[in-house]
Amino acid sequence: MLGWEFPPFMAGGLGIHCLELTRGLSRMGVDIDFYMPHMKSIEGDLKVSQHHDHLRILEVEAEPGTSPYGNGSAHYEENFNAAVALYNRRLVDAFDSHDADVLHCHDWITVPAALELKRRTGLPLVHSVHSTEFDRSAGFAPQHWIEDIERQGIHGADLVIAVSRYTKALVEKFYRADPQRVRPVHNGVDLEKFHAVADRDYSKHRGRVLFLSRMSRQKGPLYFLEAARRVLEKRPHTRFVMAGKGEMLPECIAFAVRHGFADRIEFTGFVPDSMLADIYGHADIYVLPSVSEPFGISVLEAMGSGLPTIVSRSSGVGEAVRHVLKTEYWDTEEMADMILRLLDSRALREELGRNGAQEAARFTWDACCQRTLAVYRDAVAMAPPPLVRSRPAATARLPISPPMEARP
Repeated sequence: MLGWEFPPFMAGGLGIHCLELTRGLSRMGVDIDFYMPHMKSIEGDLKVSQHHDHLRILEVEAEPGTSPYGNGSAHYEENFNAAVALYNRRLVDAFDSHDADVLHCHDWITVPAALELKRRTGLPLVHSVHSTEFDRSAGFAPQHWIEDIERQGIHGADLVIAVSRYTKALVEKFYRADPQRVRPVHNGVDLEKFHAVADRDYSKHRGRVLFLSRMSRQKGPLYFLEAARRVLEKRPHTRFVMAGKGEMLPECIAFAVRHGFADRIEFTGFVPDSMLADIYGHADIYVLPSVSEPFGISVLEAMGSGLPTIVSRSSGVGEAVRHVLKTEYWDTEEMADMILRLLDSRALREELGRNGAQEAARFTWDACCQRTLAVYRDAVAMAPPPLVRSRPAATARLPISPPMEARP
């Protein structure tokens, strides 16, 4: 398995998915070599611990000649695009899983290395699409060189896993993927940490509305703020919380100041995993108006916490849940009406909250792992016998460098 994020190094759902998938498959007896870049914490080198007897973590060093198993200090530079290109080259050089049955890569970040390793070894390749450049850019100025890599990965893989039917439809529409080779597999959620807040007293009403996600155009934070402005015109004592970090945080703060409600909204910044239950527990409503959301694990977390939830119709999780309110991301008037209705009705909050918690519990990582294993078996059955079981040639052919103007 070729990855980029793995706890404690993660930015969102991709890291959670890789942790839970490898841990679950390992419990099922699947032997996994998980490749990730060797990173550096604030304190210095931080090696990722092994989570199961069947899981081997291989941290790939940044500089040639250093061992991915050693305690070297070679990290990846801060320039993201250049670091990704370097990691793909080093990943091919460091590959040491010659008894593998299948390759599995996640998102565009490891596609070049995956395709090169597939070419050298003849192993079947499964490619998981957690999001597309269309999602990440919210359809606004996508980076075409990343789209090209995504297209290569989708067409070069033997089978593609999409995190929802919504994402499956996107890769078929934008990348002309063969529908027979794209398998939707929903994410799971670990609700253990939210049990303490799930059995909430809906008579205790704080009037707090929560947005918890990255502050990016994809997640629709300005639509949340516009809905908040409309709610405050009718219920001025409502309080809003925006939890998360991202490039749009300054713009969101400026919006609240410009419209005169900065004193009624709290910007928390990044929320560590240990504080998630607390922030869900102190809210009354959760809203995620994503412009394009491949899945949405945070929606399941909120539902599992007993929170009545509002999601955009352009979300993958929305296709699979019934006990939420759904609206178009741009319809801030309807979004505000939904928030007001929930604030005014304890019965509606309780009905959505309790039923939503039961519904979220159906999304287990074990089910995700079983479906992923079925895709592996299909990919192995479809593929011709491997061409090579020895070490790959030293020279990599990786078309991974972004155009100079795309580098930050």
